[in-house]
Amino acid sequence: QALAQPVSCEHCATQAGQLTMVPTATDSHGQFKEELDVRVLRAIATPLADVLMSRGCRSAGQVLSKPELLGGALQELRADDVDQKTEAVLSSCQKEVSSAWATADSAWDLLQKASSRVPLVLPCQRLSELLGNALRPGGSILEVCGVAGAGKTQLCLQICAAAQIPPLGADGTRGLAEAIFVDVEGSFVPRRYAQICHALLAERRPGLDLGSPAGAMELEAVLRGMHVCRTFNAAELFSTVKKLSTFLQARPRVRALVVDSIAFCFRHEFSDNLPQRSRVLADVAATLRRYGAEHDLTVVTTNHMTTRFDRAVGGDSSGGWLAPALGETWAHQPSTQLRLERVKHGQGCASQAQPLGRATLTKSVEQATGRSCVYVISHAGLRDAPENHQNVDFR
Repeated sequence: QALAQPVSCEHCATQAGQLTMVPTATDSHGQFKEELDVRVLRAIATPLADVLMSRGCRSAGQVLSKPELLGGALQELRADDVDQKTEAVLSSCQKEVSSAWATADSAWDLLQKASSRVPLVLPCQRLSELLGNALRPGGSILEVCGVAGAGKTQLCLQICAAAQIPPLGADGTRGLAEAIFVDVEGSFVPRRYAQICHALLAERRPGLDLGSPAGAMELEAVLRGMHVCRTFNAAELFSTVKKLSTFLQARPRVRALVVDSIAFCFRHEFSDNLPQRSRVLADVAATLRRYGAEHDLTVVTTNHMTTRFDRAVGGDSSGGWLAPALGETWAHQPSTQLRLERVKHGQGCASQAQPLGRATLTKSVEQATGRSCVYVISHAGLRDAPENHQNVDFR
């Protein structure tokens, strides 16, 4: 969490909606003062923080010293059990403030911790090598973007299956895990996921007869471990993400969290209030990163593509290009971005049953961008394309 001194009206020197961070002094015991901006507190959701800001309550210290403001804000949001929720938020806020900057990890500690986390292994070897540590559980977000039909959902399903059915360890005792799929677009097809899991079980559990009762029970166990949360608008998506904390605490075997897609609701529902959209998206991203760090999850989101224009040159429809949606504010949230492209009809040698696609690394905190690989979408999921397809021209 960041330590901040909220900017008062008479000292306001920033644009509306911009969060200004000024470090505070410490007392004689080295404890930081309660001046965290309410918008960076995990204990206070974004809608609640907005109401508190409108009432002049800008810092954690003000929230703790004036609990009646918090109760009034909850009443304005029509929350149930206002008194109980007020006490719960105040308690969480106090714990968060008291622990702020209490400890710091060294670079060596972080390196050791990251190295101890085993990355997911996809059955598509070239794609696994391309993503590298982006598939390693931790506090980062992998964004998969592309036009419709490029294979974004197929890749997400493959990632969930790989998380649930890891390769057997050296002792052959590595068991099944679980995954969460937040379905925003209604793109999750249970039969397709069962098909992908069936194929992966056949590859990674060669001694298991999937036609036997034991094999059927194993496939059923995998499917029961896939938790699908269907949301229909931005409010439901936000609420679902924020409430996953309790679910994750009760499900320690969850290894992957997918949101498909982050852009589906936010592209249109907040078109008349971009600052609010930016705050909510930042809140969602921070929550997803926290889940990844605290619960050792591989976090994946998908994004749409939109057309951008260079208005400084020409200003018309000329010079347009495809770019991920949600603008620059969201572009800073994922640590890794993978762009998928589908092959056009008549290119390459792929049949309609197994279309080709190219995955290009467009953002990474660890690797050089621009590297790519070609994949095939088959009945078994995403697999490496044959060698003679690796140089197909996708332009």
